[in-house]
Amino acid sequence: MMSTNWDLLIENHFNKKGNEEEKLSLNLLMESIGEVLAEMPAPDDYLLSEREATSGGRFSMSIPIPKLIPSEAWGDPSSQSRKDIERIFASITRQPSIKARIEHVNSFLDPEQAIRKAPGGKVNAVLNMMQIIEALQAALNDYNESSAGFVFEGFMAALTGGRQEAGRVGGTLPIEDFITGDNENVSLKLLSPNTPIHGSFTNLIDYLFIRGGAGVPSIKYLIAYKDSEDDAVAKLAFWDFEINRDNVIDILVTSKNGNLLGSAAAELKQHIGNWSDSPEWKLRMRDLLSQASGYSKRGMFYKNLTEDGEFTLRPDADPDPAVKQKQYQAMLKQGRLDQILAAAEEAGEQAAKNGGPELADWVQDLDLTDLPKSVKSKKRIDFMSGLEKSWAKGVERGTKQTTVTESYFGPFHEDEKKLIQESLLAEGKGGDTKSQFSLSRGDMSKIRPVAETRFYGELDMSQNNINELVTIYTEKIGDDLINLLETTKDFSENIGRYFSADNRSEAVQANQQAIAQGGQIITSLAADPAGAKEN
Repeated sequence: MMSTNWDLLIENHFNKKGNEEEKLSLNLLMESIGEVLAEMPAPDDYLLSEREATSGGRFSMSIPIPKLIPSEAWGDPSSQSRKDIERIFASITRQPSIKARIEHVNSFLDPEQAIRKAPGGKVNAVLNMMQIIEALQAALNDYNESSAGFVFEGFMAALTGGRQEAGRVGGTLPIEDFITGDNENVSLKLLSPNTPIHGSFTNLIDYLFIRGGAGVPSIKYLIAYKDSEDDAVAKLAFWDFEINRDNVIDILVTSKNGNLLGSAAAELKQHIGNWSDSPEWKLRMRDLLSQASGYSKRGMFYKNLTEDGEFTLRPDADPDPAVKQKQYQAMLKQGRLDQILAAAEEAGEQAAKNGGPELADWVQDLDLTDLPKSVKSKKRIDFMSGLEKSWAKGVERGTKQTTVTESYFGPFHEDEKKLIQESLLAEGKGGDTKSQFSLSRGDMSKIRPVAETRFYGELDMSQNNINELVTIYTEKIGDDLINLLETTKDFSENIGRYFSADNRSEAVQANQQAIAQGGQIITSLAADPAGAKEN
């Protein structure tokens, strides 16, 4: 029915002028189809691109499985993205621990274990796992470095049936990256083999002993060391260890981070051994931490503990909407300033090309009413200097000159520029470096007796391993199901072409192909290629 309507629309399109030469004919239709086919890649080119694509180390390059697009939203159980993948991750989230879940994934990546999996049985489990492994590869390789960490956290939250932690908790930013479905707090680190684990001593102490009032007894550190192949992460080796109230001092001393404790190491260990959620214990802890060089004055034992030893949330613990709005308005004024500087550069270029006006005349027409007060008062000279520099840059571009004339408003204030640069540098450091602890790979072995360090094993996603697994799983899935997956993929693509193609001849062709493929899919499903009836 839909095809007939399109035929009618096409007929009307060719006949709307009443010109006999433009009427739809068999020859004209064949000519249009030929134009569509000419735009499509030649078979040899298509096969070449497919062969080149298989070097990516993904199952979908050889087996037409649906693709999952990982995102940070996977870390939010209430998001639609997370709900969409819950069923696919279900076989993993049923496992009893993080270690067991990663081992379950590894069982599909180990060729020896893959061979032993029952042929023809639970095809859906194999296909789901392929999608999960590809999603992991995408999380590690398809994002820039700053985004990959957040996406990887979201992936691990989904893998463990948990949630990502990003907002403030108990009055401070969390040190845990995600919380598993078993309510286990985890700090996740994705590192190169020789990169140490870094963390804030202050935040760790606050987390264990005072966050939210009573603190949290322990935190698991999950370390994923990555190995690369052709600029892509090809292998991951997982370790974990736990830092808790009982072992934190021993871990710091054993790993040569004892300097953070200062002269209070022995007394801190003894006092922590007698931990209690009481005002007296917390006040004594604050006294001892004042002797620990690694504990920052911004810590919660200073900021959130009253003189009576009671925990309290500071008024500024959560952002004030009014303050945020004020900051936003200041940002808009900054944006307005940027627009004026850009306008000065453009005006300077036009003045150079057209012989005027002069900068001083152009400035007279500027409206500065909505700019920051600093521009209209003590920093006006600096603003005008910047304005003149933008003008001169435009003049240079307009006249192709490489020299800049002497400033109409005087020299740029180098001292002011230096102060700004120093201020930005200080902000970029982001806190007290003396409060950071560091744990190397060697340290993880040293702290094993107290931190219960465990090695999970390796996930091998290398090109050679994926190629071997493709051969194994293709045989187990069977030709009929592979053909069904391929037809389903093509069916979906043709539907997309039907609705999006500008060339309606191409749309009609896609429509006809989709109809034919739909019939093939129905026939194949009726034959039950996955053996669903037996299950």
